[in-house]
Amino acid sequence: MDNEAKPTQPRELVIPPPRADRPPLHANLLNHMQQANTTLAPLFPYLHPGAIVPTGALFIGETGKDYGQFYHHNSVDEIIIAFVAEGATLKTGQLYNGGRVHGVNGFLKDQTAPGSFVLFTVTQRQLDEGPQPEAFSMICAKCRTQIFKGEFDGASPPEATELDHPFMSAAALPELLREFNEDPALRKCPDCGHDNDPFPVRTWGWDMYAEQSRILAGAKQLLLEAGPT
Repeated sequence: MDNEAKPTQPRELVIPPPRADRPPLHANLLNHMQQANTTLAPLFPYLHPGAIVPTGALFIGETGKDYGQFYHHNSVDEIIIAFVAEGATLKTGQLYNGGRVHGVNGFLKDQTAPGSFVLFTVTQRQLDEGPQPEAFSMICAKCRTQIFKGEFDGASPPEATELDHPFMSAAALPELLREFNEDPALRKCPDCGHDNDPFPVRTWGWDMYAEQSRILAGAKQLLLEAGPT
């Protein structure tokens, strides 16, 4: 009797082919972020449930620049890869998991230093179903007490593409922060009384991204209505 173990055949791994309306795409990160209107921009249009969503992020130092700082609360993991950096807190080639709650700033050692910059990707996988809770919070600049927390849903409709349903991690924030930025009483720390500055939404480009998303979604609808019925 032959007691020698017989080699097993490797199992063939098969994934279904892509849908005709979701063909595989590629993007050049440098070219994409050269044209981006926000510091965080999806690289591909697919935002449906279960989609893997890579985004590009670009921060640039210059005289007087202030990105501020906030905390991002996410219900999915974020994988960060630094592609190229100069004068940044990230190193070229660095890869890490951002964590479900993490601080976010300009990732620069001195954000007022001209010539400093960092270019990286942030990738997350949309949940397959149900809500995808996210939140944005800030702490007092003086005593570090939490002074603001706004929640939003990062989930996407079943057939979502970016033109019809923009990336909520950027698009939801201008409206989320509107009342906080407009009302000094909301920025006054309840613990130490410090008057905190408004958050610099314009520096991050979120307002431009949200506005252009709204306008272009309407433009698409006008074109559809003008077409043959």
